[in-house]
Amino acid sequence: MSTDDTTPDGLIPAAILASDTPVAVYGYARAKAGEEGRMLGEIQAIIDLTRKEDGCEQYVVHTTPDQPGAYAFYERWSSGAHLLAHVSQPFMQTYFAAIAGLVEGELEAHWLHPLS
Repeated sequence: MSTDDTTPDGLIPAAILASDTPVAVYGYARAKAGEEGRMLGEIQAIIDLTRKEDGCEQYVVHTTPDQPGAYAFYERWSSGAHLLAHVSQPFMQTYFAAIAGLVEGELEAHWLHPLS
C-alpha cells in the first residue's frame, strides 16, 4: 500500500490526481487460482457504490468465459480530485485490502486523459 494507505503503491500517478479535467483508466487483474469466486465477489461489491459517487462518469468491469478470474476495468472520473475521493472511500480501503491476497501479480493500470 502507499504511504497514505489509500491505494497500492504507485498505482495512481501524481499528475493524474492533480488533474482538474477528466481522467480515465483501463486496467487488468487476474485472480489467483482458486480465488476467482472471492475476487468476483469483491469486485461486485463495489460496482454500484462506485457508480453512485460524485464525479464518476463511467465505471465498468468486464470478464470473459474464456479466462475465468480475469477482469478488465474502465473508469472515467470528472477530475483527479474525484478519483482521489473515490480511492479514499472506506469501502475502497476494504476492497484494496481484500484483493491484495487474491490478485495474481500486480494490478495493471493505464492512465488516460480523455480527448472529449
